[in-house]
Amino acid sequence: MTHPSLLDQARQWQVLLHSGRATAADRAAAQAWRQAAPEHEQALREVEGLWSLLGQIERPAEQPQVRVLRRRQWTAPLACAAMLLLALWLPRGTWIGLYADISTQPGEVREVRLADGSLLTLNGDSALDWQFVDGRREVRLYRGEADFQVAHDPARPFIVRAGEARIRVTGTRFDVRLEEGGVDLAVSEGRVLASSEGREPLPVVGGQQVQWRGGALQAPQALDGRQRLGWQRGKLVFRDRPLVQVFAELERSQSARVLFADEAARRLQVTGVFALDDPQAVLSAVETTLPVRLVRLPGLILVTSRR
Repeated sequence: MTHPSLLDQARQWQVLLHSGRATAADRAAAQAWRQAAPEHEQALREVEGLWSLLGQIERPAEQPQVRVLRRRQWTAPLACAAMLLLALWLPRGTWIGLYADISTQPGEVREVRLADGSLLTLNGDSALDWQFVDGRREVRLYRGEADFQVAHDPARPFIVRAGEARIRVTGTRFDVRLEEGGVDLAVSEGRVLASSEGREPLPVVGGQQVQWRGGALQAPQALDGRQRLGWQRGKLVFRDRPLVQVFAELERSQSARVLFADEAARRLQVTGVFALDDPQAVLSAVETTLPVRLVRLPGLILVTSRR
């Protein structure tokens, strides 16, 4: 049997190569790792076999009409099995760890002082790179959320890239959150220029927030700092938030992955104020006030509607 540490490394290479971010150098490095020892070759073969199996589960094959009903009966269970297997098999943020200069674990809030004097505060389960490029200060947010207190320097713009979002400043304070649904920008002080790739920048000033949804920049809105920036005060503040968004924030505070078994549970609304370092209080409140069941597994929480 292949040693577990080699399997972990093989999984990281496999995720990287299928992440859409692998460069030619990454592929060459993966091939070199594979050829370094027979044990490496064996580990990658095992990982590739499981990856292929998951692909077959998600890709329905053509079958005679007489077997269509049977296939439909098994589609949902197999899809759920694939989701569970992926959630348990791949540690959250696996490939990001191969790229990010700075990252945090779930539940960890970290301050980082950059060489230019800017102060970054990363929320839990977040990751980013930063560098000086052609006279610009540039940050790439890969995952999670960060608060930026940018040192004023008109000669060197400060650029933040997060998904489709492009944010440009010379000195101010703002918060950027990158999640599955898009990007959220909240400006606490000063003025920033927000845009998407190739689009005209939109000024956003202190006390405003904007969102990118489907790659499109939305109109600025008034900032509810108490709710939007509660994590900076050690609070989780929810006001009529869909349960799926609540758990997305909760994953930054605790290590268990969350999977929803049905759409109805995702849309349920949550209102409340909780301590950032007490995610169990959120779970207890959800179970006692909403029509859902939380099935706890090692490293995983499965959310289902009560029927």
